[in-house]
Amino acid sequence: MPYKHNESRRHKIEKSRYKVMNWHEYNNGLRRRGDITIWFTEAAIAEWRPTRTGARGRPQEYSNLAIETALFIRQVFHLPLRQTEGFMNSLAGIMKVDITIPDFSSLSRRSIKLPQHTLTKAMEPGSLVIVDSTGLKVYGKDDWHQEKHDVAARRTWRKLHLAVDENHQLLACELTPPEIGDPTAIPDLLAQIDTPFDTFIADGAYDGEPISQAVLNHQPDAQVIIPPHKTAVRSATGDSQRDGHIRVIEQHGRIAWQKKTGYGLRNYAELAVQRYKRIFGNAMKARALPQQKTEAWISASALNRMANLGMPVSVKL
Repeated sequence: MPYKHNESRRHKIEKSRYKVMNWHEYNNGLRRRGDITIWFTEAAIAEWRPTRTGARGRPQEYSNLAIETALFIRQVFHLPLRQTEGFMNSLAGIMKVDITIPDFSSLSRRSIKLPQHTLTKAMEPGSLVIVDSTGLKVYGKDDWHQEKHDVAARRTWRKLHLAVDENHQLLACELTPPEIGDPTAIPDLLAQIDTPFDTFIADGAYDGEPISQAVLNHQPDAQVIIPPHKTAVRSATGDSQRDGHIRVIEQHGRIAWQKKTGYGLRNYAELAVQRYKRIFGNAMKARALPQQKTEAWISASALNRMANLGMPVSVKL
């Protein structure tokens, strides 16, 4: 339902209340998110050194898995690169493992070309693909500083695009400069999803035949649920899914269309954005775009691992 639909009488509407039905399992899952063995695993220690390839030149001292593990710990525990190096050195000493820890310069340099695995390979994705985007600040003055000292924000930011399913698992993520529009990022998001899906849901910013066609090219039988603009008109053929949405809205109204199509499930993507910002913050640690792309992918992978540890099952009272 559109946010402004009940704006004039919102103060009379009682706020919804929810009860978590699996509190014990969810509580244990929250505890395990802080367990260092979830992020610094025995498998990572066993593959800390890369296998010899026989190629000419000096071999790498640390495997991609070692760099990935260090970046996981950096994101989850909110550490700068130097503190990440010190924290992992102390962990290696406490665990009495015979490994050396990559220094902060190696972590920054190796993160530029770190291979990014497909997120869907580590889980069983659902039947929905729900897309949304948000902004992440790189640097600039915060709101308090602007108001207190009457200065301009001078902000630089990136746009994070996320695709999530009905199980709150992130299927794909893409980080772009702010001048890249939401529809432009859809082909790259779809290219990361190598499992079939039944329904694609997005907000009105993605409205248009090019997006619908891109989804159908990737998954021919998918249902595309995107609200058309209020001034939208049907195509010349009048037989596309978008044309059907326009007809239903003209006959029954936008609220009825949302209930009929299940468009309300789009809030799963908004929840994914909220979880990302609450857990990892609304600003990026890296300063260059290649490292920022790796940072976003590591954060999305960490969110999936947290979701697998336990998610709340809420029931409206």
